[in-house]
Amino acid sequence: MRTITQQFYFQRKFRGIVVLIAIGLLVAQFAVVAQVTQPHRYEKVYKGSDDPFHLISLKEKGLALFRDINKYRNSNKLWQIVLLDTALQVLKDFEIEVNERNKFLGYEVTPDHLFFLFRTGETTKNDFELIDIDLKGAEAGRYQFKPDLDFKLTHFTRAGSNFIFGGYVNNEPAVVLFELPNNRIRVIPGFFQKDTELVDLRTNQNQTFNTVLIDRGSKDVRRLTFRTFDESGKQLLEDIVPIEEQKFLQTGITSTLEREDLAVVGTWGERNSKQSIGFYFMPVDPFNEQKIKYLDFGQLGHFLDHLSPKRAERVKANSVSDAAAGRIPNFTSYVMPYKVMEYKDGFLLLAELYNPVSNMNPYYSNPYYYNPYYGGGYSFPYYYPGMNRMYRPYSYNNSMKSADEIKTNQTAVLSFSPNGKINWDESFKVDEIKMPGIDQVSDFCIKGDQIHFLYKKESELKLKVIGIEDDQVVESTEKIRTADPEDIIRSEKEFEGGVRQWVDNTFYVWGYHTIRNASNDDKVRDIFYINKVVVK
Repeated sequence: MRTITQQFYFQRKFRGIVVLIAIGLLVAQFAVVAQVTQPHRYEKVYKGSDDPFHLISLKEKGLALFRDINKYRNSNKLWQIVLLDTALQVLKDFEIEVNERNKFLGYEVTPDHLFFLFRTGETTKNDFELIDIDLKGAEAGRYQFKPDLDFKLTHFTRAGSNFIFGGYVNNEPAVVLFELPNNRIRVIPGFFQKDTELVDLRTNQNQTFNTVLIDRGSKDVRRLTFRTFDESGKQLLEDIVPIEEQKFLQTGITSTLEREDLAVVGTWGERNSKQSIGFYFMPVDPFNEQKIKYLDFGQLGHFLDHLSPKRAERVKANSVSDAAAGRIPNFTSYVMPYKVMEYKDGFLLLAELYNPVSNMNPYYSNPYYYNPYYGGGYSFPYYYPGMNRMYRPYSYNNSMKSADEIKTNQTAVLSFSPNGKINWDESFKVDEIKMPGIDQVSDFCIKGDQIHFLYKKESELKLKVIGIEDDQVVESTEKIRTADPEDIIRSEKEFEGGVRQWVDNTFYVWGYHTIRNASNDDKVRDIFYINKVVVK
């Protein structure tokens, strides 16, 4: 018979085994949900003189690739368009002719069409051309847009059958509607206001569109003005909300009516500062008085995870005492919000923290990204937050381009309830990705009660899976899969490529490799690649 001591020993040992089994099951469970597969890959040989592709997500219909191939036909430049399905198989590869003097500005996607926007002639002119390509690979039309204004373009979108252009006339915001069916131009009234910035122009799911104006004046009462218009430019609603004294709104992204609520989310800071103090949330409700809800970084649960634990706790403690005393917190960071998504519990905001490394002045001088307020540090004219539709604000051979402009060091997602309360926030420390300008480095998807972050570091994929309810974390690294198991990646072209969420839990990853394969005739080849990535 066992003694009492022996029984106690075996009971403790048994309990320990049970705990170990439970931990093992939990780890195994997360190992399953942290899996990464790369089922498909697209490759194209490139030369050092080739222009890079612009990647355009067509969601469930695949991807479109677009680039200048530096060839000519009938005295026109040739631009290549490649349509890929979701398995990255080529559906159509064709060329379109574009006047050699035209400058590419951006694109717009509709369910069955791609529209490419060019500025015609010299940069001082205000003439534009839209080229309509259907997703079967045929050119459907060309349209000239010639406003009789000294118009500096900053935004471009489509609502219904019409196109909407946002920008500035004599340093005052303007919104111009181009009616495609009858080729008519109309200036939408109510935008020519001094000391005001147009920070967002975005189409809703029901083909209405939103505008956001922020008062940049020095007067005591400053306002954020939100408006929604139908596709013909008729105003449907307006919500004007005062901005608190000593708080200056920097960026703003509107939701797009995927749910019934509308909101504006962005960053705020102090006057003349490019660094942010926190985020703000404004639920749109034109029928009731309301206030903008401000949140400083110290009030968030995981936004400060890139700091040492001691410093993070100090910032959070200072946030509490500053709030009690009515002070503006002194902790600031360079933060860029990239997109607002709507989901069952409210709104999701993706933002990234970065550090500027060198002078960014070349970006401000670009004529296609005009913004009269760049000197005040309020906005970022070289990026259109939440939209990957505008051409990057430099040419690839521009001697002003610096490879050390930006180092991104963290990505974060915040969940807001419909009325602006923080549900949760999660973050992923990024291994200082260098980019030649402010550009989105990572992306995410929500799968069940977990958030999956993904970014690319050279030839590796970095994944972080977080349980939203319990903060359980699993991180993993996966090599980017090549087309041939014998391919060896010798190098990855710096400052090009990235990651974007595609559909549901699927991402696409792209970049440029130099690959060696001793079994091939061309032992070394330079390729542009896209990998389909699925997280589980």
